[in-house]
Amino acid sequence: MRLFRFFLGLALAVSALAADGSVWVPPAQLSWQWQLQVPVDLNVDADLYDIDLFTNDAAVVKALHAAGRKAICYMSAGSWEPYRPDAGSFPEAVKGKAIEGFPDEKWLDIRRIDVLAPIMEARLDLCKSKGFDAVEPDNVDGYTNKTGFPLKAADQLAYNRYLARAAHDRGLSVGLKNDVDQIAQLVSDFDWALNEQCFEYKECAAYAPFLSAGKAVFEVEYNLKPAQFCTQANALNFNSLQKNIALDSARTACRTVLPVITAVTNAASYSGSGISPGEIVTVFGTNIGPPGVVSASSIAWPATLAGVRVLFDGAAGQILYVSGNQLSVVAPSLTGKTTVGLQVDRGSGSVSATVPLAVTPANPGLFTANSVGTGLAAAVNQDGSINGPGHSAPRGSYVSLFATGVSGNVRVRIGGQEAVVSYAGGVSWSGPGLTQINVIVPESSTAGPAIPVTLISQGVSSPDVVVLSIAP
Repeated sequence: MRLFRFFLGLALAVSALAADGSVWVPPAQLSWQWQLQVPVDLNVDADLYDIDLFTNDAAVVKALHAAGRKAICYMSAGSWEPYRPDAGSFPEAVKGKAIEGFPDEKWLDIRRIDVLAPIMEARLDLCKSKGFDAVEPDNVDGYTNKTGFPLKAADQLAYNRYLARAAHDRGLSVGLKNDVDQIAQLVSDFDWALNEQCFEYKECAAYAPFLSAGKAVFEVEYNLKPAQFCTQANALNFNSLQKNIALDSARTACRTVLPVITAVTNAASYSGSGISPGEIVTVFGTNIGPPGVVSASSIAWPATLAGVRVLFDGAAGQILYVSGNQLSVVAPSLTGKTTVGLQVDRGSGSVSATVPLAVTPANPGLFTANSVGTGLAAAVNQDGSINGPGHSAPRGSYVSLFATGVSGNVRVRIGGQEAVVSYAGGVSWSGPGLTQINVIVPESSTAGPAIPVTLISQGVSSPDVVVLSIAP
């Protein structure tokens, strides 16, 4: 089991690194749900949920993450709400006029960052502690409203930039909510935007700076019907919804976000020279899975993971993990085929274009310790240590290599010399697709920290970019 964790860690490393940046930023196209009522309906087919900070606990966020989804915490940053648990923290001096349509809610004097900062930062800390990925600060356009305070545009810019910095300091991405007139000044401070009713009020053109910067624009209409705005929303590359103003679970999305495949490679070598039966392949692209990484829970790799299937001429492969831009899957038998069409199917009609791939008898690749396909092999020495300069393999001992894309008898060369293969086959602690190869280091092998190792299967050699550390 220790070796299984080692291998799986290697297989997931690139995806995990891509998903574990300091601040998660949504891609320009992403399916989403905005529900401020509770309980949150977790069965909506969306990759991103925007939900209330206070009325949802960490378990809701954890459930979203378990499904590979991302979560935004909604909080008001520009108004006082009497029903919030921290309502007593606001001094009377910062409470202004009631917000139109919300008589119990009052505008805040955003000039008093010295007073508001501890309250807002406590909210952001709560957002972070519950596991949210991003924050939606609401009511950040008070200067355009009758607040009871002589707020200026400069006051709003200073406050909004403060909020963005405070969110980023906590590893949260942050969206600009409405505040349409200040988009040009704030686009570099915010990671995405959320607008209400810009089609109804004819304000959508103002979001060009976000679109030009490749940043996501999430947009909602309440009074217009989808037929009245969706075609234009899709053309602008908005992520638009039609919602009830109560922001319950009901939603109509303007478009289905389709997965796009950009590359299909051997999962070990990242070579794209075809595909072989039973090979573990890595598929790269956009929207090919949920934003977060979802891994198979056991070595019985499933055919469907987080709602994703990978189809080879319609036959589903077994999936190791999925994420928004990368997944790994075991190719089926492909008997009698010389080519195969690969698709990613996310359900509900969200299916990628077909990518044609040549089928070869073998496409050998060796897994590497750094998970990038080159450098030190992911190898285990005879004494159980991980091969490397600090644990070099003695000549005459055996080393276990791990590969995919092999078929039939295999050969191994170490430092250009033919090595004896004592075992080549499946691995009890792994699912299909992974081959373990035990090979004896030749007595006459050259010693050194980076001795080339090559795997040959069906006359096809693995890329000559993998090395072993051999003891003197």
